[in-house]
Amino acid sequence: MGADHRAVWGRFFDDVSRTKGDTEAANSYISVRNFRLLRAEVLELLGDLRGARVLDAGCGTGHFSLPLSAANAVVGVDVSAEMLAFARAKGLAPVRAAAEALPFAGGVFDVVLAASVLQLIPDGAAFVRELLRVVKPGGRVVICTINAGNAALGFLRVLERKKYRHFRIYPFREIAALVRAAGGTVRSYRFLYYPFGGAAAVPGGEEPGPVPRIFGTTVVVDAVKEA
Repeated sequence: MGADHRAVWGRFFDDVSRTKGDTEAANSYISVRNFRLLRAEVLELLGDLRGARVLDAGCGTGHFSLPLSAANAVVGVDVSAEMLAFARAKGLAPVRAAAEALPFAGGVFDVVLAASVLQLIPDGAAFVRELLRVVKPGGRVVICTINAGNAALGFLRVLERKKYRHFRIYPFREIAALVRAAGGTVRSYRFLYYPFGGAAAVPGGEEPGPVPRIFGTTVVVDAVKEA
């Protein structure tokens, strides 16, 4: 699919930006509430981050990484020029590029975030390699995506084939394998439950139980680049 899917999503998110404006709704996949739950979970996972160089890959309008921009240098990458304009207004340094071909040298970021982006990219291996390439040794990469084991979300994809024709949902085991192949180690998983709230934390070396695997709507993969 290559550049075709990038053009498709670029047009799609430009249109979303025009219709929904500079709002959290423009960045939300499941709902605004789910977006907020996910953002709060990731911020808690990162802890008190200060003085770091952060990359938000697929930053949208910048709402997700906005809380980090006051104390850190945040670079936002997206394929949508319309959304990047909003991200710039929030203090992010905007770069229009595809996440599978990041225009940065290796090892320049302390933290890399990729929230609700992996499912938009057919070549997940290239995407994860780029995330691990641009983070420094010992740096963190946090990938948030749809939980492939959730039966309801799988059924939704079947019902809306036209809308989701460019989607690819990655099981958490496949994401972990992509991280390992790119030189990283998975520290932990977190499975978020929407609309109920809450999350289940699972160490990277353990197998999640049936409840998070089946009922989790979003999986957060917290990885570190090996030294």
